[in-house]
Amino acid sequence: MPSKKLNNMNKPAKSLNPNLSLKFSHEQWLIFGLASTVLVVLSLVTALTYTLGWSKLATITFVFVLSYPLIWIAWRSYYFWRQAIMQLTTYTQVIREGETNLRFKVQHQDNLLAELQQEISALAVGNAHKVQQSQTLENVLSHILDSWPIPVCLFDENNQLSYRNIAMKEKIQQPMLIGAAAEDLGFSIENGNLSHSQFNQQWQCQSISYLFQQKKCHIFSALDISQPLHQQQSITQQNLIRVLAHELRNSLTPMASMADTLLCNDGFNEDQVRLVLSRIRQRSNRLLSFIEQYSQLSHLPAPQSSWFDFNDLLDEAKGMITEPCLIHYQGSNQCFADPQQMAQILINIFKNAQEACNEEHCQIEVNLFYRQDNSHGQQQTKQIIEIKDNGPGFANLDNALTPFYTTKSHGSGIGLSLCAEITRNHGGEFILENTENGAKITMSWPVESKVK
Repeated sequence: MPSKKLNNMNKPAKSLNPNLSLKFSHEQWLIFGLASTVLVVLSLVTALTYTLGWSKLATITFVFVLSYPLIWIAWRSYYFWRQAIMQLTTYTQVIREGETNLRFKVQHQDNLLAELQQEISALAVGNAHKVQQSQTLENVLSHILDSWPIPVCLFDENNQLSYRNIAMKEKIQQPMLIGAAAEDLGFSIENGNLSHSQFNQQWQCQSISYLFQQKKCHIFSALDISQPLHQQQSITQQNLIRVLAHELRNSLTPMASMADTLLCNDGFNEDQVRLVLSRIRQRSNRLLSFIEQYSQLSHLPAPQSSWFDFNDLLDEAKGMITEPCLIHYQGSNQCFADPQQMAQILINIFKNAQEACNEEHCQIEVNLFYRQDNSHGQQQTKQIIEIKDNGPGFANLDNALTPFYTTKSHGSGIGLSLCAEITRNHGGEFILENTENGAKITMSWPVESKVK
């Protein structure tokens, strides 16, 4: 069995004299001590024979004969010590390399190295158990991922392939050898995120970085969303056709009926013509308003957020409410958002509350405040706007934000959808609730700087 010297054997031995500590190692001190012992014994024997009056030849012969067993005993002592240490060293090195088929020779219980051997053996058993558990877990995960229909692959810290499942190999349609570079497989890396040209817009790709043994690795997965997209597009088209047909029918049918009434008359009464034309214009304006609202929902510009006085915006929104409505405001004077889009949100919410309220006076409470949130390990300031009314609440919370859905006898069902879309464009959330006293709407999104 190959043997290597224990690293500690080459380290300087502790000594009261720091100069000697730098010159001799433990092994050298042992050799020096054994050699000194042999020399002392031979010196004493020489002195004894000289005292007894032996001749020089007899003394030299006796010392020479005696030196052989003494040197042999010293060598065996050194070899026994060195062999035990080297066996332990080799055993620990083999364990470190992951071998488990080597067993250390059992020492006598009185041996000074017996306890050390037991500790190393316990360490080897624990390490083997951990390795076995890790291999079992890796095999289970590998089996699960291989049968998974979602393409998945893993890259190490050098962006070299370390794993790919069957679905990924079938999708890439090229040899994916373990250890191949990500660029050679067609992957591109931008800002630490992986992407591949083989996965178009019908695939939802996700690139995640993680630490494995203090090294940054990457996992790439792709989910085929073509079928859900087609289903969603089909549902959207059906809803659009249904709503457009409903709106067009409600507007064009009475307009056609009124036109037929005029055409059936032999003469035209000016008052009647004006009445018919007035109603036709009213219906036309309503249809144009619906189309304008739908256009706003489909082509919302990116928000241009800035700090502004919320009280001014609140007064502007109040001026757009035709019916009497009591609005109570409480909170900060400063708001961070796109002022024009924020005004659109307030106008839509106030109108909805006014139209839904069954009480004599519609009352709306508006609160604006800020809260510190811990998002992804970082402190973040969020702006929160709460709007409550004294109405009956939302009749159907599940569909309240669905475009074109409405429980009112008039309306397009776009107002709340538009508000939710604007809030999401600000990077926030739009939440609807029913309380004991009416409806509640909560909007929140992060702000870029500290509250003024």
